[in-house]
Amino acid sequence: MLSNRERLILIGTVLIGFGIFIFFKSTDIYSFGFYRLWGRVSTGGILIALVLLDVILLVATRHKSTKILLPVLIAMLVLSIILGTQLHFHGTLLDMFLMLIPAAVGAGLLLRALTMKKEKE
Repeated sequence: MLSNRERLILIGTVLIGFGIFIFFKSTDIYSFGFYRLWGRVSTGGILIALVLLDVILLVATRHKSTKILLPVLIAMLVLSIILGTQLHFHGTLLDMFLMLIPAAVGAGLLLRALTMKKEKE
């Protein structure tokens, strides 16, 4: 039998998945690439070079700063890809909010479940 915490995690995950699935079914991707900050300079290319350099330094030196910098660079690379993607949404703003409500409720349930104290068995 599932505990209350496990039930909230399951329901929250299903709601987030459902909301994101419905949202992405109503969007088209027009262009996909890296974010261009300074006109024609691609920030993605710079970030890929920095990630590769950090991985080389991590393997070679195992320094503490390279362990901290790698997740930050990867997060910046993912953000650059997200910012460089152009999406077109089919529908009205109300439709978009109705699609995102299940994801928001699911995120709230997950947050509640993760902040709950564990029940004694």
